[in-house]
Amino acid sequence: MNEFNKERSIFLVRHCKPEFKDGIPICVGKKDIPLSNEGIAHAKQLADYFLNMNINRIYSSHLKRAKKTAEIIAGSRLSVYIKYNFSELDIGKWDGLSFEQVKLRYPEEYEKRGKDFENYVVEGGESMAMCRERAIKELHKSIDESEGNILIVTHAGVIRTIISSLLGISIIDTFEYKIDYGSISLITFNDNMLNLKKIGVTNYKEC
Repeated sequence: MNEFNKERSIFLVRHCKPEFKDGIPICVGKKDIPLSNEGIAHAKQLADYFLNMNINRIYSSHLKRAKKTAEIIAGSRLSVYIKYNFSELDIGKWDGLSFEQVKLRYPEEYEKRGKDFENYVVEGGESMAMCRERAIKELHKSIDESEGNILIVTHAGVIRTIISSLLGISIIDTFEYKIDYGSISLITFNDNMLNLKKIGVTNYKEC
């Protein structure tokens, strides 16, 4: 365990914008799509922001959109450590469908998930509660196995589950906060306690 009374910063970064076929947003979970050119340019802005910050280690989901974002931020200075438990919510048979396609093909399931957002499991996938459990465990493990400040490149679903846990609110209530592509949420770790300081910052001067 790291020594007490030494505040550390944990930066949760949502991956930058991926490449959607025909530019149409889809439900994306484990589906492995690359960053768009816009996303690559945005990741370079993040790299500039973090260049002179004291980041000791970078973790990332294994999915291309997160891994590429992390690699651009890391540059040649740091290695990127892959953590499968920071990968996006597994949305099973909905993965890769547009939101309209989901509503049309699976109207009853869509309605059921809306009524029990945290616990409903899409066939072949996992619930938000299951995602939260693995994400929080991995967060604590990553803190324990590292020193100093760390940066985690992950996904909106994962970030929302962590926010839910730290604020003691339901996951659905986290939608009051915007978690845009390339946004930064800041957690501090001190005296063995995690404190959420910033959520979804896109004006990096504020973080």
